[in-house]
Amino acid sequence: MDQNDNAGFWIVTGAASGIGAAVVRAVRHSGANVLALDVDDAKGSALAEETGALYRVLDVGDLDQWQQFADYLASESARLGSPTYIHLNAGIQIAPPDVPLSEYQLEAATLERYRRMMSVNVDGVVFGLQTLLPLLAPGAAIVVTASLAGVTPYAIDPLYAMSKHAVVGLVRSLAPELARRGIRIHALCPGAVATEIIPHAQKTNDALFMAPEDLAKDVVELMEEPESGKSWVRLRADKPRYVIRAPGDKTR
Repeated sequence: MDQNDNAGFWIVTGAASGIGAAVVRAVRHSGANVLALDVDDAKGSALAEETGALYRVLDVGDLDQWQQFADYLASESARLGSPTYIHLNAGIQIAPPDVPLSEYQLEAATLERYRRMMSVNVDGVVFGLQTLLPLLAPGAAIVVTASLAGVTPYAIDPLYAMSKHAVVGLVRSLAPELARRGIRIHALCPGAVATEIIPHAQKTNDALFMAPEDLAKDVVELMEEPESGKSWVRLRADKPRYVIRAPGDKTR
């Protein structure tokens, strides 16, 4: 991985596919260093070979693995430097994409699926922030991949919506304290994106999906966005993103 201090040092979770992989490609194309994290070793290794990114296996829902990752960053600090941009992107839905939509409903959720989804979607953000925030200097920025389901209802997968509402609430609530440290945090809330977690039953002929590359551009731009703690919605690639503010939030 070539050192390019001017472009910053990125860490991306859920990096082996979807939005995460698109961000890794965009970041490497810009010349920045990026450390890609994922549980899919085959795809992660292939992405690293393709882009020149550094790749490590990491289960974002496992606190022990985050602690081991912190030790790794400390041991590599002279080579990598401090992270500048953090993209906490890893996420899954409550059921595998190839099952009927009925499997996504509350009554069908198994304990194993529920705990796994919460570990990725919520614990992965919490543990990532707990691990990485102590390493960040003023001027650093964080983008968390939430979802339109984090600010609106999503009846197809209510538990997924719950997990993304939790992420949005965390971003909004952390922003004031992080601002005192000179660190910005954003929640990106896209509508339908063509990623591997989308239920196959939703992929009908009339369904419109954005490409992961459309959202990668948003992630890169939000890293420089000064208005922190907001929920940035992207409904379509040809429409601008906009903020859905929390009740009582009148900041500009």
